[in-house]
Amino acid sequence: MVIHTKKKPRLHLHTGKKAAVRKKAENTSVTVKRRKPYSGIRERLAESGKSVKVRNQSLKTLAAAGARAGARQVEGGEEIKESLDLAATAAAPVMGITSGAGKLYRRKKAENKEKERERKAEHRKKQIQKDTRQAENSGRSGKNAGNKKRDRNGKKRNGKKDSPGKKRGKGSVNGAVKGHMIDTFLEAFRTEREEQKDLITSTKSAAKAAALLLAKQAAVVLAPVLLVVFFVIAVAGIIVVAILAVIYNSPLAIFFPLPDTGYDNPRTVLSEYYRDFNSQIASLEEKGYVVTYQNSEDGVPLSNFNDTLMVYMVKYGTGQAAYVMDDEGKKHLKEVFDEMNYYDSSSSATQIPAGASLGEVVTTGYCNCSLCCGKWAGGHTASGTVPKADHTLAVDAHSPKVPMGTKIIMNGKTYKVEDTGNFARYGTDFDIYFDNHAAAQAWGKRKVEAFLAEGNENTVEVVVSGTLVHNLTYEDYIALDKLTEEQVDWLKSMMSDEMQDSLLAGTGGQAVADLAMTKIGCRYSQDKRYQEGYYDCSSLVQRLYKEVGIDLPATAAAQGEYCYKNAMIINKKDLKPGDLIFYSYEENGEFRNISHVAIYVGDGKMVHAANPSRGVVIDPLRTNNVVFYARPY
Repeated sequence: MVIHTKKKPRLHLHTGKKAAVRKKAENTSVTVKRRKPYSGIRERLAESGKSVKVRNQSLKTLAAAGARAGARQVEGGEEIKESLDLAATAAAPVMGITSGAGKLYRRKKAENKEKERERKAEHRKKQIQKDTRQAENSGRSGKNAGNKKRDRNGKKRNGKKDSPGKKRGKGSVNGAVKGHMIDTFLEAFRTEREEQKDLITSTKSAAKAAALLLAKQAAVVLAPVLLVVFFVIAVAGIIVVAILAVIYNSPLAIFFPLPDTGYDNPRTVLSEYYRDFNSQIASLEEKGYVVTYQNSEDGVPLSNFNDTLMVYMVKYGTGQAAYVMDDEGKKHLKEVFDEMNYYDSSSSATQIPAGASLGEVVTTGYCNCSLCCGKWAGGHTASGTVPKADHTLAVDAHSPKVPMGTKIIMNGKTYKVEDTGNFARYGTDFDIYFDNHAAAQAWGKRKVEAFLAEGNENTVEVVVSGTLVHNLTYEDYIALDKLTEEQVDWLKSMMSDEMQDSLLAGTGGQAVADLAMTKIGCRYSQDKRYQEGYYDCSSLVQRLYKEVGIDLPATAAAQGEYCYKNAMIINKKDLKPGDLIFYSYEENGEFRNISHVAIYVGDGKMVHAANPSRGVVIDPLRTNNVVFYARPY
C-alpha cells in the first residue's frame, strides 16, 4: 500500500504475496519508510533564503556605493553622505540584534526537533508492539469461536474452512497498522504546520523588537530637531500674538477687522454725529441762509469723515483700544468731531444794486397748511419746487404782477416768484411764504417797497444771512498744534493715499456699476420709469441699488438729501465704481437744487439716463455743476 501526496509518497507499506497471507499473524513483515515532511520544499526554501540574503547584501552594497558616488556630484553632497553614514550607524545595532536572535531561535528549534523526533520514534515502536500483540490475541479468539460452533452443529470443518477465521485475524493486524501509520502521518503534518506558525510568530516578534529599537534610536537622534521645530513654532505664535496685540492697541486698529466688543463700531457712532450736524445745516438752508464751506473742490464741499476718524484714532488709540465705543470712547470721539465740524451763522445789512422800483406793493403771508392752500396743502409750488421761507413768493395766477421766476427785493430780502394763487381780487400783489401758520398770520397784510433784483437802476439795502461750515481736514487740525510730533507722523502716514485706498477696499458698489453697464441703450421715460427697459436718472439709481439690497428714495434730490444727512458724502479723489454724482442744472427749489444723478463706473466714466433723445448712455465723468459725490452704503 502506498499513500501518495502532491509531491512524493510519504508512507510505504510492504506485505508478502498471497501465499504469505496464510502464515500466522506474528510472521507478518511490516516495513515503514518515513520521509521528512516537505523535505524538498524546506531545502529549496533554505537555498532561496540564502540567495535572497546574498542578493540583498549585494544590492545594499551597490546602493550605498551609488548613493555615495551620487552625493559627491551634487551640491550639499557631503551632508547627504554624512546623513547616510549616520543612518547606517544607527541601524547597525538593530541588524546585529536581529541576526543574533535569528541564530539563537534556529539552534533552539533544531534541538527541539531532534528531541521530538526521538520521542516520536520511541512512541511508534511501542505502539507497533502493542498493535501486534492485540492482533495475535484477536486471531486466537476467532479460532476458538469456530471450534465451538462446529461442536454444536456436529459438523467437521476442514482446514480450508478454517481459513476465513485466519484471514480475518490477519486483516485486523494490517488495518490497525495502516490506521496507525495514517495517524502518524497526520500528526507529523500538524506538527510541521505548528512549527511553521511558530517560525512566523518568532519572525514577527523579532521584527517588532528591531523596529522598536530603531524607533528609540531615531527618537534620540530626532528629539533635538523636533524640540527646535516646536520651539520655533511656539516663538512664531507668540510673536504673531504680540504683533496683533500691538496693532489693536494702536491707531492702525481701524484698518483691520474690529473684534466684537459689545459696542457700536466707531464709524457707526461717527455717522450719527454727522447725521445730526448735516440736518442742522439743511435746516439753515431751508430758512434762506446761504451756506458756504471752508474746504471745497470745484464748488463741491469736501468730506472730512476719514480725517475726523483718523485724528481720533491718533489721539486716543495709542496704547489702548480706541475702537471700543463705550461712554468714554463716545465722549472722546465727540470732542474730536466738534473740533473739526462746526459752523458760524451771521446776518448783516449790505447795499446791493437793484433794478427798477416797483413802488409800494401789497403783501400778505401764507404757509403750506390746508387753511392757506386748501387741497394743495403740503405740496410743491406751481413751478414744482419746494416752498421755502424768506425765499418763495406767489403772484396771482390770472393777473401776475411779474412773470414766474422773477427775483424781487423786499423788506431787505431777496425773493423769487415760484408760486401762484387767487388773491388779486383782494388787492394783494405778492403772497409771501412762511414756514408756519402763526408767522403768516403775524405778517398780516402790509405795504412794502419792492425792486427788481436784476439791474443797476437802484441801490437797495438787504439783509444777508450766511452760514460758514468749518469742515476741517487733517492738515487743518495739525495746524491747530494739538498733536505731538509722534502723533503728527502717525496721522500723515494714516492719511496717505495708499492707506486710505486699503481702508476703502472691498466696497460693494462694483455690483451696481456692473449692473449699470448692462442698461446702456435702454430708453428714457419719466412716465414709464418703473417699466422694464425704461429709466430716468433717479429710477436707474433706485432700481439698481434695490437689486443689491439698498433702498433709496425715488427722486434725485431726495437721494442726494438722504446721502447728505446720513454722512455718505465722499471726495472726488475717493470715487469708486458704484458711487453717485449729483448735479444741479437749475434752481428747482429741491434740496441743494439737485436735478440729476449719475453712477460712476470707474476709469473716469459714468452711466446715466441722460434725456429722451439719448437714453441710458456712458459718458466721461463731468465735474461741472456737481453738487457732491456720495456713496450710499
